[in-house]
Amino acid sequence: MQLKKKSAATIGALILSTGLAAAADRPEIYSRMPDTALSGLLDTEMPDRTDIFKALPEGAVEKEKITIGWTEITLGNPWFVEVVEAAKRMGEEMGGYEFDIQVANGDPLRTSAHFDAFIAKGVDVIVVDPTDVVGAATDAERAVEAGIPVIALGTVPDASGPFVTTVLSNPYSNGFDAGVYTAEQMSSEEKIIAGVTIGTLGNSTSESRVNGLLTGIVYGRSKQFGLGMTKEDALLKGFELFQEMKKAGHFDWKEGGFQVVGVSEGYWTEEGGLAGAEDLLAAHGDEINLFLAENDFMGIGALTALDNIGLKGKVPVACGSDGFRVSLELIRKGDLLVTGANSGRATGEGVMKLINMIFREGYDANNLPLGSYYPGEIITKENIEQYWDPDENNPFFKYEVPPFRTIPEIRNQQD
Repeated sequence: MQLKKKSAATIGALILSTGLAAAADRPEIYSRMPDTALSGLLDTEMPDRTDIFKALPEGAVEKEKITIGWTEITLGNPWFVEVVEAAKRMGEEMGGYEFDIQVANGDPLRTSAHFDAFIAKGVDVIVVDPTDVVGAATDAERAVEAGIPVIALGTVPDASGPFVTTVLSNPYSNGFDAGVYTAEQMSSEEKIIAGVTIGTLGNSTSESRVNGLLTGIVYGRSKQFGLGMTKEDALLKGFELFQEMKKAGHFDWKEGGFQVVGVSEGYWTEEGGLAGAEDLLAAHGDEINLFLAENDFMGIGALTALDNIGLKGKVPVACGSDGFRVSLELIRKGDLLVTGANSGRATGEGVMKLINMIFREGYDANNLPLGSYYPGEIITKENIEQYWDPDENNPFFKYEVPPFRTIPEIRNQQD
């Protein structure tokens, strides 16, 4: 009789008990992992996930139709809509797939109910855009116990869940590179006083993008001021400042001339970004000289708020993520400073690429990392032409879905 593989929680406990000695020799930032604000920071000593039972098929599946149960967090902005539509188009092109798509509208209870319905229906695989990272892990456990593998997208869920992997752009790396670029555009003779709009606190993608933005600015200011920080020093300092902002709503890093006067949740929408920026400007409009927005929509909302009080073009707006065609046009005109590359189309296609590899090609996905991050990229006025797609049907930038890499492949590449 085949023994059941160990759970993710059991593996995590074993890694923790055996890795304490080695941890003492590593940069301190890695001791803070996993954390919702560090999704995308690659740990060079990440453990194998082979022994986590994930209910994956053994080899290619000889079945006319593969049924995908898909629970999406929201269809409240075009990014999420394009994720789903891109997956459906690719599934139709490949043939042999049918979809049961449900929308949670940000409610973890709905996500759980979707899982229960998919399990009862007996779908072949479940795709989840997590509304709650811990709740999604519990949902995935139920599905895997029922013999259904689970793939996440958009937000890396809690490591206790037996997920195959998560398909997403790198929220931390995109944010960090955008932050470094932003710092380079700001005068070292002027204190940076920023307002921040974030999708929602507690979401690992949101927190990691904004933490990355802050940390990139810390690293950039360290270079400008000659503070002598290593990159790992800056990663830790930025993480600590993010935690201070998360707790108190603000911070003031005097040594680096960098202050955040307020943070507002914008729920990834233009309307939320507008409302959040208006609140921050009402309270700190005579101080703010930079807006940091988690994504393009909230950045566009901030631009509108600045325009409404005559400050558009005087206060730069930097975004950590997306790369919509409309945002690229704003970058080209100089209205937006920077954005991170995060295509909804590429994400949806990436999910389908992985499902097809597993179910039709017999790909062994058992030792993929919890987060299969696309390479970090930022789009600025200096490089925008290489990202501009002449195909107007693409609402994002020009892209290629990168290959999926197992944990050993990632380690070898880093070595």
